[in-house]
Amino acid sequence: MALHRISGRIFEQQSSDYSDCELVVDGDRAFVHSGAIKQDIGNLAQLKIQARLGSFAQKITLPDGRVFETEDLDAVEQLRPGGFWNTVAKTEKTGWHLIPLAIATPFMAFGLYKLMIPVLISMGMSITPDQGLYALDKSTLRTLDRIVLDETELTAERQDELTTVFNKLLAAKEKTGSKSDRNFKYKLLFRDAGPIGPNAFAMPGGTIVVTDDLVQEFDEDHIIAAVLAHEIGHVDSEHQLRQVYRALGMWFMITMIAGDAGEILEDALLEGSAVLSLSYSREHEMGADNYSYDLLKAADMRTDGLVGFFDRLQKNYPLPKKGEWAMSHPVADNRIENIIERIIADGGTPPDRNSDTPSDGDDGTKSDEPVKEE
Repeated sequence: MALHRISGRIFEQQSSDYSDCELVVDGDRAFVHSGAIKQDIGNLAQLKIQARLGSFAQKITLPDGRVFETEDLDAVEQLRPGGFWNTVAKTEKTGWHLIPLAIATPFMAFGLYKLMIPVLISMGMSITPDQGLYALDKSTLRTLDRIVLDETELTAERQDELTTVFNKLLAAKEKTGSKSDRNFKYKLLFRDAGPIGPNAFAMPGGTIVVTDDLVQEFDEDHIIAAVLAHEIGHVDSEHQLRQVYRALGMWFMITMIAGDAGEILEDALLEGSAVLSLSYSREHEMGADNYSYDLLKAADMRTDGLVGFFDRLQKNYPLPKKGEWAMSHPVADNRIENIIERIIADGGTPPDRNSDTPSDGDDGTKSDEPVKEE
């Protein structure tokens, strides 16, 4: 094999500390170059190359237990020893006999997807203990804090105010009961997320993160309460855990075909990097919207918060209007209509969507006055 140089970083065993370096492969030997230090780490065959996970950084476990990480995915692929697709790539010039294989492969993959994914999801969810969810939350948060999140700049007073709203929702949830029999550990955290903007997201074990931009952009508590209730709905319905196992099932199928299972399960469940790439289905998002409405109603809080949330998102952060079936989330208009229909069905008055002035009851409680009707 020709000389290969791959720039990246090396992590010490069981540590998040790292240093920049180069992984150099010369023939069948591998070396780590860090500054003026050149270290022979052994035979190329001793390297454990992680299966490729989309555009995530590629990891290579060295014989001494350290981990080399790089974004140069193509360079790592050249080191990979084999697998179905590599064999196809090497033999693609040998004749026309590969055409039937190329045609059949998508149909084979689709059949495996339809048959295996539901089974893998059900099996994975049934054997995952609550402690596994807590560990996943912790590792995911650690990864997020390392690569994208910073400490919140919200005042302690504002954090306390929103935590009070959060606890009121949890108290109402205790009265209405849970959809899951798991013992989730609900916890509200605040982070400065920079370019991510206004956002909130839930982790499988019950950790919910709200960005500073969300709090600053939507300063009405009833809107933030609706978003928090929505995220609680994702947790209680186990949507995030289901998406984790759906992604794992896809990667498992791909690596079965590619011939390299690597360390997919370890990375997804212990490091948490896979969780960052997940998105909810249309059904999950609509279900969480309805859960939010019911929870707000049980807490005797305003139920129209998501309407204001989506309206302002569409105004300040335009969302796609078409191609709903190709999207992983429902178009916001459909979700707005769903909430308004529920308000009307309960005998309420839809909010004035043309007004930019916050209504009464911005502490999240119901307004004493009816909301102005258009």
